[in-house]
Parts: sequence; C-alpha cells; structure tokens
Amino acid sequence: MVFQIRHLDESVNTADFQCGSQPLNDYIRRYASQDVRRNVARVFVATPDNNPQQLAGFYTLSAGSVSCTALPQSLAKKLPRYPVPVALIGRLAVNSTSQGKGLGSILLADACLKVSQASSVLAVAGIIVDAKDETAIAFYEHFGFIQLPGQPDRLMLPAPAFITK
Repeated sequence: MVFQIRHLDESVNTADFQCGSQPLNDYIRRYASQDVRRNVARVFVATPDNNPQQLAGFYTLSAGSVSCTALPQSLAKKLPRYPVPVALIGRLAVNSTSQGKGLGSILLADACLKVSQASSVLAVAGIIVDAKDETAIAFYEHFGFIQLPGQPDRLMLPAPAFITK
C-alpha cells in the first residue's frame, strides 16, 4: 500500500483511529487539531493514496530544549553547558490495521527528514522522543536513538545521525 504523509486537516477521519494505546487514540481524536491551532505542535498524518480520509498513522513535531546535564557524557562534552535546542517527536502511532507493515519506520524517517531540512535554518542538537513502553524503546533504539541517563523512557538521536547534506 502507498501512503501519503501530510499535515493533519479536517478531511482526515480521526474518530476511527485505534493503535492499541488509549492516550494516543485520545490525542489524535481530541487534542491534535488544538495543538496545531495553538502552534505548539505540527501533526503529520499518513493516509492511503486511494483513501485520503483514512488515518493510517501520525506523528507530531515540536521544538524543545534539553539540559546539557541530562545528556550522556559523550554528547554533553561536545556541547555548551546551557540547555540545547532539540526537535521533539511527541507522539508517533500506527493504526492497528496498518501495524506490522513498516509504516512506523516510514513515519520516523519522514520526521527525521523534516527535522534535517529544518536544521538548515534552525539549529538542533538532536531529536528527542518519549517512548511509551518497552516496545517503543526497542523501536527507537533500532534506529540509533540512545537512552538519556536516568530517563529510560526518554531517548535522543544526536544531530549527525539524521542531518542530510
């Protein structure tokens, strides 16, 4: 199946979205459009090419910062001692009917590409994710994300890993 990844708009049916995580289901149904309107997150959706109203998956991007002291020593020693800018993938979910088909990987790659493109005009030291469970942690670690010290559910992909030239 071919998917189109685009900004969330009102044509997308969020009411039927079921990913297996009630907080993520609630977010896309109740709060995502509010976050977009309030300019606190960008919400990107994956919809099948042949059915642009059907929500197959989504992710959010926003800006943030992280204290240098919260980073692994190997990264912290290369950065200034004040909070450094990061991109935050706040949520990433795939509808149960689309799980197991690689869509999560496609959404993550698209998010990294968008952050890489933005990094030409907006500095970021990395991409931060807050993993919801052990399965999510393993998913992100598979793509090179590293756990932050003392925060096993918070992971970071350092900037050189996703910056494209």
